[in-house]
Amino acid sequence: MPPVGFVLLVNRKAGFTLLDSLIVIAILGIVGMAIIPQFQGMVQETRLNEAAAEIVSGMQYAGNLAVRYRRAFGFEADAAGHWFKIYDTLPVAATRTANDPPVNADGVVLNPLDKSWYIHDFDDMENYRAVTFTSVKIVFYPDGHTAIPGALVAANTTVTVSLGGRLRTITVDGVTGRISVQ
Repeated sequence: MPPVGFVLLVNRKAGFTLLDSLIVIAILGIVGMAIIPQFQGMVQETRLNEAAAEIVSGMQYAGNLAVRYRRAFGFEADAAGHWFKIYDTLPVAATRTANDPPVNADGVVLNPLDKSWYIHDFDDMENYRAVTFTSVKIVFYPDGHTAIPGALVAANTTVTVSLGGRLRTITVDGVTGRISVQ
């Protein structure tokens, strides 16, 4: 028995009470509400940048083919169909050599990376389904210039890629073939 006037301290087990847990959950909820919209914006920004990079990659490939094979190759983007393709401007029925790139019946060239025809359908690509872009046809020539099919004069061309109110503008310089993204 403890001496008189001595307070007996009860050893309480360490841990969290229900109130402590509710306070932590409330704080996490408030922080989550502030962070989730920013995270969604970053995800949209990343998807938009990746989609623009896919289109730029296709344009660069068409330009590289033109230089390598010393003839015109085309890039076509179809906004309504939600796809783009790289094609050989040499008619499919023309005599081809073993050095020419393989093409399908529509003149679409073979993608050397995945060994499929170079048609990218954004509806088939999970991350790009909501991405939109403007339609365009560009022909890349061996000297580096670009033009609209049938035109002999170099022409600057732009493609606008968008997702959730965010935009990227891809510009192809008609004289140099240089591609820039803004």
